[in-house]
Amino acid sequence: RLLRLYKEVSGKSPSKGQLPFSTDWFMTWQPNIHASLFLNIHEYLNKSSEIDEIDVVIKAYQLYLEQTQSQGLEPLLSVTRAWRLVKFIDNGMLCLTKCNKCGGSYVTHPHEIARHFTCGLCNPPARAGKGKAAGALHMH
Repeated sequence: RLLRLYKEVSGKSPSKGQLPFSTDWFMTWQPNIHASLFLNIHEYLNKSSEIDEIDVVIKAYQLYLEQTQSQGLEPLLSVTRAWRLVKFIDNGMLCLTKCNKCGGSYVTHPHEIARHFTCGLCNPPARAGKGKAAGALHMH
């Protein structure tokens, strides 16, 4: 259905690989950390302020950009992807789950077993941070 919708909207087939804005993109290691940072900011603003939903998304995205840039990181989320993330959360396709080690909240699929969830910062993949790609961690 997503393929047909993409073809209908864009008039062409999607590029090979993951479809644009599928929930899978948010589950990979670095995008998950960035998505989780954005979503935690978004959730905080949503609960603590009386502003419209789109304004919450925009303000949260501005704060996300400030945070990544202040750390010298390339932001991985576009504003469109950030908005899609909020829609995935609203529709129950993704949720925030607390890490059982650090207690931080991270974007996960809703069926994740919360008491056994360990985030990608506490348990990074073997090759994490080793590449020279933008946003690679500098481990000392």
